[in-house]
Amino acid sequence: MKIVNEAVKTFSFTSVIFSFVLFLKLLHCGSKEKIKSRSRKSFYSLLIFLGFIYFVLVAGQSAFAEERTDRYRLVNFDLLGAVFGMARVEYQQNIDEKSAWAVRGIFWHSTTESWKWDSYGGGFSYRKYITHNAPEGGWIGGGIDVLYTNAKYMGKEDNGYFVFPHAEAGYTFSLTPHSPPYQPPLSPPSKGGDKGEVKGGDTKGGWLITPSVSLGNYIGNIEISNSNIPISGAGMRLSVLVSYLF
Repeated sequence: MKIVNEAVKTFSFTSVIFSFVLFLKLLHCGSKEKIKSRSRKSFYSLLIFLGFIYFVLVAGQSAFAEERTDRYRLVNFDLLGAVFGMARVEYQQNIDEKSAWAVRGIFWHSTTESWKWDSYGGGFSYRKYITHNAPEGGWIGGGIDVLYTNAKYMGKEDNGYFVFPHAEAGYTFSLTPHSPPYQPPLSPPSKGGDKGEVKGGDTKGGWLITPSVSLGNYIGNIEISNSNIPISGAGMRLSVLVSYLF
């Protein structure tokens, strides 16, 4: 549980610092009282959301506190998203050999014929592996993202928050030759003095790739001159995650 505790502390502290810096930047850049007031409200909303994630992570530890398993950790980078303007970096860690959680940071820049927007935020996901042991094979899960968005339309500007609850699914392939799926490294020794037996190989130090899809709904809206920002409503996110396992 030491690794999980450290991850929770690091994520929570980093998220709050990021939110505080973003808030100061908004106050500096927004000259209108309307923008300042909205920034304050949005900042408090983000703190509530981060506090909720913190609670989920801490409370969830008790569900697997008794499990003894190798805590495989991954750093995931969304290669496909980066090509289309969305930089997404994740930290993922096993809960047990069949499930994992992930936290991520997101930056999204996009331009259409009339709209231009920049989004910053983060999110959390839970993933259940159904074909192999984590971190390889097919998985399904769900998550939620929160994005602060600055949008421009026809020379006018507005700001707001979007929440993206979603279901997700993917399949993770190992790029490391002869790398078997994750297995607990050693069975407990017996009372008779047996040393136990190895229950599988080790994939640590390898590279993986994960095609995945997320289906959800962007809750929130930015309206400028009676025109709604294009990302409102139902949305699909296609990803190709390149991961390093350690």
